[in-house]
Amino acid sequence: MALPKLNDKPKYDLVIPSTQQNVRFRPYLVKEEKVLMLALESQDQTQIFQAIADTIVACVDEPIDKKTLTSFDIEYMFVNIRSKSVGENIKLTPQCTQCETENEISVVLDDIKADMPDVDSVIVLNDDISIKMKYPSYMDLVGGDIFMSESTTEQTFNMISKCIESVLTDDEIISFKDETPQDQMDFIESLSTSQFDDIRVFIEAMPQVSYDASFECTSCNANNELKLRGMNDFF
Repeated sequence: MALPKLNDKPKYDLVIPSTQQNVRFRPYLVKEEKVLMLALESQDQTQIFQAIADTIVACVDEPIDKKTLTSFDIEYMFVNIRSKSVGENIKLTPQCTQCETENEISVVLDDIKADMPDVDSVIVLNDDISIKMKYPSYMDLVGGDIFMSESTTEQTFNMISKCIESVLTDDEIISFKDETPQDQMDFIESLSTSQFDDIRVFIEAMPQVSYDASFECTSCNANNELKLRGMNDFF
């Protein structure tokens, strides 16, 4: 006699922030939680993000390519899946900004948002040339070469090369990823300071999962404003 099938339902809906695609998902099961726990025990950031991405792919009904998901897609989707898997509330213990006493607060995962900024993805460089920007995939951030250098400047230039989708002229659309790394860097280094700053504005506006809260310290009664940004702040 075959064993009964467990936990085939319920299913929930969410919208992938970067594409606005509607997908359905199930809570993760013990087999996925085991992989997540092993990844967390490793303390390897790449392994952790890989496990999170694999969990998302396993739980979402629709076929999705994890390589195309942005970092904030991964964050937002995992928060939603986790809330339906192990509970909608998590306990955090932020320190008071005045006396540094730890205070326990409850965060409702369903209230965590990933708001898309009102930033134009096309940046006009001059009368003849524009560039179309995109946000980097989580693979670019975790498994790519953006942070291979310890130099902050080099990391910034590497990030920009991943965020330029195409160069637009009156005659053609040039895919930036199809150019050699040297040609990409030559193009970036030929930007003026103001053009470079316009690109940085786009990158710095990249969404993160976010939650704003306030609490009164149990020790000194000081009022604290808490701004949580990115998955590391929540887990």
